[in-house]
Amino acid sequence: MLQNQLLFSFLNQKFNTIPFQLYYSETSLQKGQLLYESGETEKRESPIPFEPSNDKFQIQADTDQTLVSFFYPGDIQVLLLLRSHDVVLLEEELEAMYVMCSFLGMENKMKAKDAELSSMIESIRSITSSLEPQEVLNKIITQALSVIHAADAGYLQLYDKQAGELTSRAAIGFNSNLEETRVKSGESITGKVFRDGTPVIYHSRSEIYEAMADLSPENFRHIQAAIDSSKLKSHISVPLLLEDKAIGVMTVQQHDAEGKLSEEHLHLLEGFAAQAAIAIHNAKLYQKANERLEEISELTRQLEEKNKLLLRRAEIHETLTQFSLQNKSVEFMIHELNRMINREIFFFDHLDSELFPKKALNLLYASNDELSRILLTRKKPFYMNVVDRNQNEIHYCVYPIISDRVSLGCFIIPLVTPISSHDQMTIEQASYVLALELTKRKTQEEVYYKKTQELFNDLLQYKDPRLLEEAGESLGLHPKAFFSVLVLEVASYTDLQALEAVIHRLISRMKRHTHEKGTLIFGLHNKVTILFSTNAPNEIDEVIGGLQSQLPDWEDREETLLHAGVSTSYEGIHSIAKCYDEASKSLSYMINRKKTGIMSYKKIGINRLFLTQPFAEIESFSNDILSPLRSEKAQNNDLEKTLFTYIKSDKSVIETAEKLHIHKNTLYHRLKKIEELLQLELNNPDDFLQVLLACHLHETV
Repeated sequence: MLQNQLLFSFLNQKFNTIPFQLYYSETSLQKGQLLYESGETEKRESPIPFEPSNDKFQIQADTDQTLVSFFYPGDIQVLLLLRSHDVVLLEEELEAMYVMCSFLGMENKMKAKDAELSSMIESIRSITSSLEPQEVLNKIITQALSVIHAADAGYLQLYDKQAGELTSRAAIGFNSNLEETRVKSGESITGKVFRDGTPVIYHSRSEIYEAMADLSPENFRHIQAAIDSSKLKSHISVPLLLEDKAIGVMTVQQHDAEGKLSEEHLHLLEGFAAQAAIAIHNAKLYQKANERLEEISELTRQLEEKNKLLLRRAEIHETLTQFSLQNKSVEFMIHELNRMINREIFFFDHLDSELFPKKALNLLYASNDELSRILLTRKKPFYMNVVDRNQNEIHYCVYPIISDRVSLGCFIIPLVTPISSHDQMTIEQASYVLALELTKRKTQEEVYYKKTQELFNDLLQYKDPRLLEEAGESLGLHPKAFFSVLVLEVASYTDLQALEAVIHRLISRMKRHTHEKGTLIFGLHNKVTILFSTNAPNEIDEVIGGLQSQLPDWEDREETLLHAGVSTSYEGIHSIAKCYDEASKSLSYMINRKKTGIMSYKKIGINRLFLTQPFAEIESFSNDILSPLRSEKAQNNDLEKTLFTYIKSDKSVIETAEKLHIHKNTLYHRLKKIEELLQLELNNPDDFLQVLLACHLHETV
């Protein structure tokens, strides 16, 4: 600068032959910076400035040098070192030099400002060079400390709207304990700076701790553990403002660094914070944009994957549907399904109680009866663990196939490997097609049953032998075979769809048991009719015996009761109507007496005479005869029990007395009392027949 050239020229003229040096210092604690020297001088350590003074200048001389110090505001000093002790300086010369030296501070400040500006520009360029949020935060605090040389530690806090707290996001000079602080708006120094949007500066440790008086004990403990607070000298906190709204706080502190934090540093940090807030905002926008792009990319990938799955699903559905349209067997379809997913999979047909493929499972699993029982209640996929004979646990996934709330069957998948999403999709598609196939088959069989029922009813109506033989031929019946009819009825039901499935399973089981001996079998509503056609009557008895033994297990598995009646065997096709009549009467007998199982018409015995009588009338007849024996006095004497025992003992007095554990005379007395109450004579054949019939009906009704 021109002013400095005038100063140096003045000094050279004034001290022409005296060597001198000119130093500049901004604090009494800082050694002088050599600005200019003239003449040959020894290399010495720069002089320590004088203590600050209210005087404009001071002069100090010793044996070989003179030191002149000029004082300026802000602890600025200019020191003139003359290598002579007898220098004469006039007051006017000192005043002139004072004025000229004042320009040195201005020049130095301008250089410092230029350096700060360059550093600021470089710092802003650095923090805006990245768009990764955490990297931006780390750069901000690093560059802030590079701009403000008197600060050597700092941290940056951002406001978490959800938690309502300032949290530390980046720090230099602090350990990880600082991350545990959670400062509320208005709490301590940074909380107030955030709330008010006003920067603060503190020049001593005591001022800082006084401003932190309302800091929560927990936050205070974390801050104390984060740094050696005994070195703390000064502190600046400025708000991070974005469109006049605080988003966080930036703080710098002086611990070991030389110099002194000033208001100029505060303003410098404010300017830096404004740019930092923009950089943070841009980084967040970039992050959100990236996240959105990632979401869009993920959605696109999912849509592409979903599209592939839909195409694959359509392809699988089309393949399996074609099998169904081509009337391929269930076994063929299961074989193809095994091939498509390249793993072992089995199908259990709940309607016909069959397993496909028709081969033994390599692994032990639940029996067909157990699966039937399970599928009556399980409607959703489930896992099943089975322990084999060697105590090895085997895992299966069971995938039920349901149609109109009715279980049609299930896939059984050994879990040798996990089921992939592709396999699951294939199984789902196969379940839809199989459900349609099984429903179609069930419908076809129901149509067949209805048609067979119509033909059977026609057969019952024909009296002409020629028409009978023609009708029998259409049903595959030999006119001279032995015939018998069995009619079964499901006792109770609430759901017609479920009833149809029950009837279908019952017919399927009957077919397997009767095998070729079952000439004709069909079901309608809640009844199943079987017309047996054999070469000998005893063959039918064997089949009926086998069915009788299986009914309890079937009732237990299906959780329903069965009534059944079977006719006597007769030769010739003309006897079928009689067989059906006997089977129907036997069934009515079982229903009226609320008994389950199979009743043969032969075993009804004398009760055949009462099959057409209403149950209430039969019960009334029995009560009319026996009611006198049910009075309180008669019951005390066991008269009814005595009568029943006497009849069962074939009127033997000795046998009856032994069974009742009474004396013969006591028995005679009771029998006489019974005759009096009934007004009948037990030795009279007609009277005894009435009593005998009443007792029989009482026990059988």
